Amino acid sequence: MGRWSQYDTDEERLPSGMTRIGYDADDQTYTFRDADGSIWESAPGSQYGGLHRVSGPPAPRQQQQSTHYEAGDGENDNDGLLEQPPPPYTEDPEDPTTKASWRAEMMPLFNFFMIVGLFLIGVFFYLRATARQMDDRLRQGQCGTDGVPYTIHHGDTCWDIANARDSSVETLLGLNTNLDCDRLQVGKSICVPEA
Repeated sequence: MGRWSQYDTDEERLPSGMTRIGYDADDQTYTFRDADGSIWESAPGSQYGGLHRVSGPPAPRQQQQSTHYEAGDGENDNDGLLEQPPPPYTEDPEDPTTKASWRAEMMPLFNFFMIVGLFLIGVFFYLRATARQMDDRLRQGQCGTDGVPYTIHHGDTCWDIANARDSSVETLLGLNTNLDCDRLQVGKSICVPEA
């Protein structure tokens, strides 16, 4: 038996005056009657979730003209005031409270996808920053203590790069094995002497 099972009754879960009067297995909806006689329906698949009004309270009973009866003829003056049956179930398509919009129905799913999307964006930016730091460390480790990494830009030549560092092309070729000065690739990283 659960810890809070005493709160699983209709008296504890429903608003005061509300009683359950039926269940529709096709729609999977519960039907309730309020204290004023109005009929309410639950959301499909939800026993105690959000309720929406299906029909209003019954019209006030009009006092019927009681006829005079002779004493002892067995007729009761209250026969016309007996309990009337509840109003029939009719779903009014023009009533805006009967059907929630598709946006309201999809809101929990939208919230879930929003949280997952934000998490994935955060992971993407974290991995990108980490990869950039590791790439910088790797480039610095390849150049050793004699040089620093340099990214080749459009229009760079070996002579321009070495001259900007007050060095010679031979020093540049000594730091970078297999460097072909005739085929410098834009975006490639090479080692240059420290200035």
